[in-house]
Order: sequence, then C-alpha cells, then structure tokens
Amino acid sequence: MYTQRVRLVNFRNHRDSVFSFQKYNYIQGDNGSGKTSVLEALYILFNLKSFRPQPVNRAISFSMPFLDISAKCGIEPDSRILRYHYDTKAELRDDTGKINLKTKYLLDHPVVCYSPEFRQIAADDQDDRRKFVDRVAFQLDISHFDRLTDMKHLNSMKSAELKKDRPDVLYIDSLNDRIVDISKKVTSARQNAVIRINELLKGYYSLLKDNDGFLLDLRTNTFRPEILSKEIDDRRVVYGCSRDKLYCLSEGRIYDRFSSFGQKKTFVLLTLAAGLKVLEENGRNDIITFLDDFEAGLDENRIRRVFEMFSSSSQVFITGVRNHYFSDLHSIRIQVKNDEHSQ
Repeated sequence: MYTQRVRLVNFRNHRDSVFSFQKYNYIQGDNGSGKTSVLEALYILFNLKSFRPQPVNRAISFSMPFLDISAKCGIEPDSRILRYHYDTKAELRDDTGKINLKTKYLLDHPVVCYSPEFRQIAADDQDDRRKFVDRVAFQLDISHFDRLTDMKHLNSMKSAELKKDRPDVLYIDSLNDRIVDISKKVTSARQNAVIRINELLKGYYSLLKDNDGFLLDLRTNTFRPEILSKEIDDRRVVYGCSRDKLYCLSEGRIYDRFSSFGQKKTFVLLTLAAGLKVLEENGRNDIITFLDDFEAGLDENRIRRVFEMFSSSSQVFITGVRNHYFSDLHSIRIQVKNDEHSQ
C-alpha cells in the first residue's frame, strides 16, 4: 500500500512527527534518532504488530497514555487515511470506520521487511523461521492463516489430553484425523513457497557472483502419520506441521551458523527478495519494502545489486546513518533527539 504521508504521535521518541514519502525513500539520522521507529510504525500499521520482539504497547512514549499512527495511503483519487490507535488495546480504522476483517486487511497490505531486530529465516528459533515462510504462503493462499490457527487450537487440546493420567484415546484419535488433514495442507503450502523461493535464490546468488549459494531446506514428518502412535507413550505432541523445520543448505550441507555477519545478512536479504518476487509472480504489485540499516556489513557492489532486487516494489524505504550510495533517492533527515525515557 503506497504511503504518501505518515504522522506519529507518542510513538517511541516521536511525540508528534510528520513525514512525506515518494516511491524510493532514504531515512537517515544518528543512532537513536528514531529512523527505525518510522519503519516500525508503518509495519505496525500494515501488519498490526511490531517487527521488534516486543508487544506494541512498549512503543508508547514514556508517561504517555496512548500512541497513534495515521497515514495517507494509496494513489489519488483512491487514497484513504489509515489509523492505528493503541491505549489499553489496539483499534484500526479507515475513512469508512473501524476495520474488523483483520485477515483480509493483512492480505491487502503485503510488506517485505529487513531489520537487524526482525527474527526471520536465519533466526535460531524454528518458530521464527516457519513464520517467514508462512507469511509468503499466506499471501499465496489466505486459507493458510486459518489452517495455522486451527492447528494451534487442535494441538493445544491434544497436548492437554496427553498430560492426563488416563488420556482418552478415542478423543485423541478424533483430533488426529483433523490434525493429519490440516498438517498436510500446511506443509504442502510451505513446500510450495520454499520451492519457488529456492528457484529464485539460485539466480540471485549467481547475479552476485557469490560462491555460497545457500538454499532453504524444509524437513517434515507430516507425511508419516505412523508417528502419532508414539504420542501416547511420550505424553507430548511430536507429529505435524508444528514440527516442520527449516534449514540453510549449501552444497548438500546444513548450516545453522554463518561464517560472517555479511554472509548471514546476504542470505536473509536474498530470501526476502525471492519472497517478494514470488508474490509479484502471483499478481501482487502493491508490496512495500522496508530495509532497515541496509548498508551495514555489505560492500558497495552488493548494496547496489541487492537494492535492484527490491526496486520493483510499490515503495521502498531504506534507513542508515549516512546516505553514501543513493543520492537519487528521496532523502529524509530524522532529527528527533533521543529521549532517555523513551521505551
């Protein structure tokens, strides 16, 4: 969703800040000035949660009772005002009133985001890795979100039953019938996303003339329902898409650690670029890209080539302390002083 302008009220160290944007934007400022907070606010507006590993209420300026993010989005004459307000709870509105259909809203506002604070495909936690692939799968098929919600509920019910002294086997079997069906659909959607991402990753690494050539590797037990028989003895859930694992693969070898920050960052950025391209190939042409602290750890050649991979986005936002390589981008200088009491 192309964003013309945003206003931040009581958002971290932005007590009342207004910024106007163009298609390609470079937000620069000293560390602690609030440039990442601008991206975070837009991400919250479109995704209803922060890319930082903390709840939205932690972004409310110290001693303030609420935060407010409002933005003019879209292209004239079809622009509209979106507003995200949080005091004791979140409220999302547009020109027509309160927005209640959150799943459709998320589908209608696709965002690709890189930030050092955003746990993604190279995170230590497998749950964070699954979430990355699930974001792509959700944009390809809205039903993916509902299946994930159903799986979480079913696994919770089964886990509670397995912990009882005398689990009801017939009840567990009835849950498993649904769990197997949903797990196969969820894992298949993830496999489809991974296959399409990997096809693009090969080309991107070739473009960079990079010898690493990392790909995604999805490991699953979803298509082995015989594992369900172990759960009664183990008294825990061991089967299904909630146990899917994603790894970084190079020349047939799994890597859980990268040899350098630049190698890891390149992999994350290329994976994001591949996810963006997958969505574009699926007919999406309204995706916004956020690249927080983009240049750090990359050489000039890599910076320019990777940026080109995101240039087809509806809108691109880059942050950095100094703009050394993108003089042709719309430049925004953040001069908000760091408030030691900001959260």
